[in-house]
Amino acid sequence: MKKRALRRMLALTLCLLLLPLPALAAETSITCYGEDLSAEQYEQVLSLLGADLAADTFLPVTHEDEASLLGDIVPAEKIGTRALSSARVTLREEGAGISVQTHNIDWVTPDMYASALATAGVTDASVVVAAPVPVSGTAALAGILKAYESAAGASLSAAAKEAAGSEMVLTGDLADLIGSDAAVELLRQVKQAIADYNLTDFDSLRPYVVEGARQLGVQLSDEQIDRITELGVRIARLDIDPEQLAQQLQGLAEGAQRLQEISDSAGGFFSRVGGALQRFWSWLTGLLQ
Repeated sequence: MKKRALRRMLALTLCLLLLPLPALAAETSITCYGEDLSAEQYEQVLSLLGADLAADTFLPVTHEDEASLLGDIVPAEKIGTRALSSARVTLREEGAGISVQTHNIDWVTPDMYASALATAGVTDASVVVAAPVPVSGTAALAGILKAYESAAGASLSAAAKEAAGSEMVLTGDLADLIGSDAAVELLRQVKQAIADYNLTDFDSLRPYVVEGARQLGVQLSDEQIDRITELGVRIARLDIDPEQLAQQLQGLAEGAQRLQEISDSAGGFFSRVGGALQRFWSWLTGLLQ
C-alpha cells in the first residue's frame, strides 16, 4: 500500500516537472549607436551599454538627428560634429518609472536625463547612455528618444521633445551654479507643483519656483527664476497626464530624500566626531598645563 502511494507521488511529481513552464514576458530593448563610431569604439560602447547582440534591435543615430532635436537649444560646441553618444532603452513594467545609468558622460547626470525624459513623455524605461570618450552627453538625448519611440512603437510629440531638450540644458546651466542635485530637485519640485495644482500660467507658477529655491537654500537671479518658470509653463501645457508625470518623477523624489537622509546622517556623524576631538583636545591640553 505504501509502495503504491509512493509510486503515485513519484508519477505526479514527474508530470508536474514535464508541464510546460509559462513563458516569461520578453523585454524590449533598443540600442541606438552613434553613426560616427569607429569599429573599435562601436564594440567598446556596446559593452558599456550591456547590449544583447542576439536580442536587441539596433538603430543608428546621426549627427543630423541630434542637430534636428537640439540645434536651436544646445550650443554647437556641446553637440559637436560627430554622433558618438549611444543609448540602450529597455521598456519596463507599468509603474517602474525611469532609471538611467551613464558611462563617459561628464555634464548631464543620470537624474538630469531622467527628469528630461519624463518631460518628453517617456514612461517606465531603463536607460543606459555611453560614449567611447568623455563627452557632455547633451546629444545623447536624441538617441534615447529615438530608441524609446522604436521600443514603444509610438511617437512622442515634437513639443514635448523640444521641452525636454530645453530642460536638460537649463538644468545643466543651473547645475554649474548650484550643483546638479539641487538643480534637478528644483525642477522636480516645479513639475510636482504643476501636477498637484494644475498650474499653467507664469504668474501662478513663479511663486512655487521662488519657494522651491528658498527651501533648497540656493540664490537665483530674477532672470534665472523667470527662465525656470517659462520652462515650467511649457511643460504644463504639454499633452502629458499630470498623474503620469508625477509617477515618473517618483524615483527622483526618492533619490532626493535619500540624499537628504545621507546628508543629515553625515552631518550628525561629523558633528559627533568633531565633539569627540574637541573633548580629546581639552583633555590633552589639561594634562600639559
